[in-house]
This record gives sequence, C-alpha cells and structure tokens, in this order.
Amino acid sequence: MNMKLTEKQEDMFETISDFNMEARYGDYKYTFELKCTDEYTNTWIKNIKELRKWLKELLIEK
Repeated sequence: MNMKLTEKQEDMFETISDFNMEARYGDYKYTFELKCTDEYTNTWIKNIKELRKWLKELLIEK
C-alpha cells in the first residue's frame, strides 16, 4: 500500500510515537505526565481519532 502522508500527518505520527517513549521511561515519564493537561490530552485524542479514521478509510478503499 502506498500511503501519502501530509506533513501534518507525519508530525502527528512522530509525536504519537514519542508518547510510547515518554510514557515508558523514568524521567521521560515524569516530564510527559506534566505535559498531559486535560487540554493537551483532549487535543491528542482528537488527533488520534482523526488519523484512525483516515487509516480505516484507506483500508476500505483497498
């Protein structure tokens, strides 16, 4: 499957990948927890749902 990502999508996927690292390791985890305000969390939940919808649409098209 040939996926064309926009720059925004690339940035979002990169940030989401960083979440794994930040939530997993000591100092990163503490810093990540400080960053996760309600607003930040709600924004990223919305972004992730948007990406998920886009990915599902790609799979349906195939």
